[in-house]
Amino acid sequence: MDALVRRTGAEPWGVRELAAELSESRSTVNRILVSLVEIGLASEVGVGKYSIGPRIDVLTQSLIDSSVLLGRSSESLGELADASKCTALVSVLCPRSNGYFIAACSEAKAALTFRPELGVVYPLTFGDIGRKFAEFIGANDSRLKTSGAAGGDDCIFPDHDALGLMSESEFPSALSIVVSETASGLIMSASFHSAGSSGSKGLRHLDTDIQRVVEKIQAGIDSKSVDRLQVINNVCAQDAKSTVSRLERLLLLACVFPQGIKNSVGLHDHLLCNAATAKRLIESGIQAELVSLVETTLYPGPRLYQWAARVNSAHRDLADITRKILSSLVQETGETIALLSYDETTQRAEFLDVIPGWRPIQYKLQVNVDVPLYAGAAGKAVLAYCDPQLVDSLKLERITEATITSRKLLKEELKDIKERGWATGEGERVLGAFGLAVPFFVDGKIRGSISATIPQYRKSERDLPTLSTLMREATEKIERLLSLGIKFE
Repeated sequence: MDALVRRTGAEPWGVRELAAELSESRSTVNRILVSLVEIGLASEVGVGKYSIGPRIDVLTQSLIDSSVLLGRSSESLGELADASKCTALVSVLCPRSNGYFIAACSEAKAALTFRPELGVVYPLTFGDIGRKFAEFIGANDSRLKTSGAAGGDDCIFPDHDALGLMSESEFPSALSIVVSETASGLIMSASFHSAGSSGSKGLRHLDTDIQRVVEKIQAGIDSKSVDRLQVINNVCAQDAKSTVSRLERLLLLACVFPQGIKNSVGLHDHLLCNAATAKRLIESGIQAELVSLVETTLYPGPRLYQWAARVNSAHRDLADITRKILSSLVQETGETIALLSYDETTQRAEFLDVIPGWRPIQYKLQVNVDVPLYAGAAGKAVLAYCDPQLVDSLKLERITEATITSRKLLKEELKDIKERGWATGEGERVLGAFGLAVPFFVDGKIRGSISATIPQYRKSERDLPTLSTLMREATEKIERLLSLGIKFE
């Protein structure tokens, strides 16, 4: 999996090439890849080519959203970058690689800027950050919480993938840098870098600002750990007892609870195994730096933060990670399939992706434009599951002669949609078009819909119940892919 992440945004791995990279047999690598594809941790791209899977996007995005290190520190970094006219970086040590990576970056609004690639591992001999990490390890080796912080001979990730790609002259010196260890055993730094000719003026002010960022990150990681979990819905794979399924659960728990989760008696149940198997799984995760265990609390490890930074830098959105599911539906039905995304906070809906069918006559739909929830199958499939007060607040403007502008009729239809589980629309938003849409949910909350848009003359040819069943199967796959299924009580 680490090899797949390293190839994010680049040429996918072939089985033979990956087997040589990992010094494993092709049959072993192929068997593992097939298991990873089944659970969404890997994707087959073409014949015999593999890249990271969409489930990795979902899990690492959860870590970014919930972690003060990757997500919530970005606002502070941005403010400091603008105020100092420098680039502000947060970096993390990877002890077993004897290296470090940039986890978060905010650039100043200036003509000349510096932005290193996120998640790329640099050796400790590279740059001010690496040397500062090495200095910190040398001074604190006897008390560090992180196992193997000094490197050693058991480094299992020989992936200083920045070597040969960048010279130190392209990585500006740090104007100010602070290294610290968090309660989770994570060794991180915050630093300022200028691509221009900034001198030493104002360094004392920079030191104070950087220290404040570090303290904020430490406080976020040091916040109260989770000791009780609640299962929202079952998103487990069919073969929940397989090694890859249990690995996916370990990644999920670490990503959802970066503040730490107690290694309590009930943790093995959430890892879908007995206590002895859970212990071995966690030990393997610690060896791979995916997780760390400090006393009785499980935290995300540096390698997992590196994956999140690397995957996030590829900027794959909801359309990207669901496209394979929708493409399969297009091939099976021949119809144009659209993905509608709904934001509960803004109460806005838009088409993120439209995949044309293979029939000769098809409708074309625009993406990234607002879609009215009250007109057309795609919007109504979502509106049926929204707060009823939203229906009352909508302004029902006529788009075509078939648009429903009566609030009473709209509410009656929404009730039928909710009972049936799918929506239809005939020329309400696009003249001459018939639509059928099925909603999808993420952890029980309405998140959008997928819709088939068909010319009205061909409506009578379609077996609508069968089409709706195929679309429901697709939305179930989307729901399993996007849902986390767990939260703390």
